[in-house]
Amino acid sequence: MDQERDLAGRIVRAREEDGVLAGCSIQGALLEGADLWELELREVTLVGCRLVDCDCTKLSLYRCRLADCSFENCCFSKSFWLDTRLEGCKGQGCDFRGSRVKESCWSGGRFRYANFAQSHWERSRLTDCDLREAVLSEAQFHRMELSKVDLTGAELFRARLGGLDLSHCTLDNIVLSQSCAELKGAAIAPHQAPVVARILGIRVLE
Repeated sequence: MDQERDLAGRIVRAREEDGVLAGCSIQGALLEGADLWELELREVTLVGCRLVDCDCTKLSLYRCRLADCSFENCCFSKSFWLDTRLEGCKGQGCDFRGSRVKESCWSGGRFRYANFAQSHWERSRLTDCDLREAVLSEAQFHRMELSKVDLTGAELFRARLGGLDLSHCTLDNIVLSQSCAELKGAAIAPHQAPVVARILGIRVLE
């Protein structure tokens, strides 16, 4: 309870002052209905925290670490993540539309059904993440590393995947445009070729 009051209190003070929450470490806090709109988190560590119905629109995170946290019905649209680590976090169905992720590492994340439409990813790494049936329409990826990312059923319409190595990702039933132009310039493994062939409507004979 003290941790919860501390986190909530710090957010209120940040809102009343300069809009910056910096240099703190919080563990096991529950935050419900909090307004983090346009706040800045700098060198903040959250471990085992639970955020419910929080408005994190335009939230900016710099050199932060979030581990084993749960985001439930939270909005992170137009948020900015720089040099930030997400480890084992859950954000199923959350709204990340228009967010920007730069020089960050997300590992062990569970973001099924999340909306990452028009998001921008640059010089970052996604490892062992569940993005099944997530929306990544018009997302842009630059100098990214993806490993063991499950994109089953993900919507990638008009996403820019050129230059990505998708050979260690699951691509079953991904949704693309009719021309499948999204995959142009991306690398896949030989065992993924039949999956791509099915997407293209090609029948592979054994």
